[in-house]
Amino acid sequence: MIFRFISLYYLKYFFIVFFALEGFFIAIDTLRYVDDLPDSANLLILFLFYDGIYALTYTLPISLVLSSILFYMAFLKSSQLTAFMALGYSKRKILFPLLCVSSIFTLGYIGLNATPFAYAQEYAESIVYQNLQNVRENLLLKSGNQYIFVRKLYPLSSGEARVEGIKIFILNDEHKLIGYHESKDAFFERNAWILKNAKSVDISPNLALGSDPLQMSINEELETLQGFSFKVLETIAQDKPTASLIDAFASLKIAYKQGVSSDKIRGILYSLLIIPFFVPLCIAIIAYYIPSLPRYGNLTLISFASIIAALAIWGLFFSLSQLSVAGLIYPEIGLLLPMGILFVVFLWHIRHLNQKFS
Repeated sequence: MIFRFISLYYLKYFFIVFFALEGFFIAIDTLRYVDDLPDSANLLILFLFYDGIYALTYTLPISLVLSSILFYMAFLKSSQLTAFMALGYSKRKILFPLLCVSSIFTLGYIGLNATPFAYAQEYAESIVYQNLQNVRENLLLKSGNQYIFVRKLYPLSSGEARVEGIKIFILNDEHKLIGYHESKDAFFERNAWILKNAKSVDISPNLALGSDPLQMSINEELETLQGFSFKVLETIAQDKPTASLIDAFASLKIAYKQGVSSDKIRGILYSLLIIPFFVPLCIAIIAYYIPSLPRYGNLTLISFASIIAALAIWGLFFSLSQLSVAGLIYPEIGLLLPMGILFVVFLWHIRHLNQKFS
């Protein structure tokens, strides 16, 4: 009974704060792109939808924490917190529904990042800039014994990709060039790259006087690079990549296989899997400083300090996530260490929560 009552009470404030922040974020972004927005109503609706999904990165964690502060202030002013404690409910039992609800929303957000919605910002910008903004140029990558040069990469709204100018150099185990493929156009379809009108050259390992060392052929369609999706390609190549959980794990597997740095990819995974759980930790820490009776503290000062502290912690983790994804700091130092410290602080506060009355 108490779980349902407190959960609904908390959700009421959560949805008020959440929809207010979502509306503010979308309004600001709409004003930002107002001169470039498409005339089509369908595209405009799609832009607003994708922009709203992208805004979850900012609005969801802030809303969960701020609504917990509003919940406690309203609960305290109406004397409901005092009444529940007088009935024998501990502070921990009152806090438990908030932790459950915030954790469920956090898990839902993590699950959303395993889907194509993780690229909502790219989809929104592709609508505004008509796919011109997301073009990647001059990418050089390695897959097994193959080196791939991509002149221009165009992500498509269908979840596929098109390449203008691609060269694939094939080396043997002795790192000698034994052939290459070249094409002006290539498409990522059916989990493989399809090279259109590809020119292939095989180089004979035995070079003898009078023999023809080069065997040239033209293929109308050449299927190659199985499983090497363009999102994996972007994640490895970009300075500040964006990736879903699935693509990040695929990129990490390729990075370990090729022996290249995986710092950025690990930063993405920590940012998507671990950092969102700072929300329930913050809520529990804030609950420790909420007095049992209104006269035991200055509610205005407590709520103001709690809001500032929550925003500061969120801003710190957001900044560290961006620095880790950009490869400027090691993700274990920039993300796991601060999260570990916050978890230790959480354990201390949750342990002593019932012992603090005033």
